[in-house]
Amino acid sequence: MSILPLRMLALLLCCFSGFAFSIPVAAQGYEQLYSDYRGSLYQIRLIEKSSNSKAGLGSGFQISADGLIATNYHVVAEAVSDPEKYQLEFLSVDGNKGTLELLDIDVVNDLAILRQDKPGAEYMQLSGTTPRKGETIVSMGNPLDLGMTLIPGTYNGIASGSFYDRIHFSGSINPGMSGGPTVNTNGEVVGINVATAGNQVSFLVPVDKLAALYRHFRDTGNHVDLQDVTHQQLLRNQESIIDTVLGAEWKPRSLGEAKVVGEIVPAIQCWGNTQEQDDNPVTRIDKGCTGQDVVYLSESFNTGRVEYEFFWLQAEDLQTTRFYSAYEQQMSSFYPGNSAGEDDVTNFRCRQSFTSQERGADPDSERAEGESDPIIARTSYCVRRYKKFPDLYDIFYLSLSVDKRDRALVSHFTLSGFTRESAAAFTEKFTSEIQWH
Repeated sequence: MSILPLRMLALLLCCFSGFAFSIPVAAQGYEQLYSDYRGSLYQIRLIEKSSNSKAGLGSGFQISADGLIATNYHVVAEAVSDPEKYQLEFLSVDGNKGTLELLDIDVVNDLAILRQDKPGAEYMQLSGTTPRKGETIVSMGNPLDLGMTLIPGTYNGIASGSFYDRIHFSGSINPGMSGGPTVNTNGEVVGINVATAGNQVSFLVPVDKLAALYRHFRDTGNHVDLQDVTHQQLLRNQESIIDTVLGAEWKPRSLGEAKVVGEIVPAIQCWGNTQEQDDNPVTRIDKGCTGQDVVYLSESFNTGRVEYEFFWLQAEDLQTTRFYSAYEQQMSSFYPGNSAGEDDVTNFRCRQSFTSQERGADPDSERAEGESDPIIARTSYCVRRYKKFPDLYDIFYLSLSVDKRDRALVSHFTLSGFTRESAAAFTEKFTSEIQWH
């Protein structure tokens, strides 16, 4: 069992070699932008080689005179994970087609830079300034393979509650628009379309992330090892997350007769529920907390997740054996929160142990007979290694503890894409925060 991802229901929306010139950027209404910048816009196509047919679509835009195109990483990810099966092509607004070479990526910020085999004559400028909150900006892309479309909306600043910077855009970005530019009324790119939660709540990657990736590509001399780049980005990302989490103030929260971990940082949000049924003598109180975003590596593999959850179970006038049976039945189907296939990770290797924990002091309660006994917990600590990135792991922790009064506490966390050292530091802090009254 794993808590359902209680994050923003972001739908992944995907699925510079020649003379060129930059279009002057003059103040203008957004109704003029399409005609002025249509030559810089492209549909990005993921082509399944055997059938020579489209397997995924996204959008992109030219950012340099030598034909470099920017898009989202998730638009082209399958060509990275399975290059024998897929290739990349572009289609211009005027119907010109050609092949694309993947040059550099930023998997954490969901960006990629590609090169056309036939550079276009026009490219877009990246903005060096941040829009004002409430300013009109315009998203461009190819929704549902219907042709290039403009969507005006509003800049609402960086969205809160995430480990990764995303611009909150009030406009309807639709599938197929991923990787397209969002521009200010001067035609300068301020963000890259990445996701939507529906109801005109959409998200953009800030343009400074693309500018940094562009500089990285130029600085490396046009030769990038994509696997090594991905590895280093994942290492830095997990280090940033663990430093943020461990550096925050952990405020314990009550759950039944226990104290558990609450919302550590704004990027981790918690939800709760109580299950009471007339035909079930066991009451269950749930608390689930999860990071709001993951890092997309392929259709079947994501990482960068932090999630933890707790279940408090209690019964009245129920024999201990029956309570234990009900408890075991409800708690028998846990699984890690992130997706990964057999080509991505090894099998889990688990270590089980029994630990005892003294009850925490509760000055407002009187102890009944037997309540001074320590709580015994059965704990499983499971690890699976990333095959392409062998110093990164998924960690799955599960602890089941029961006392003599038909009370039980289940604690679980998943960390995906962390080093052993980061996981050990998190585990030590996590377990130290959980107490029974």
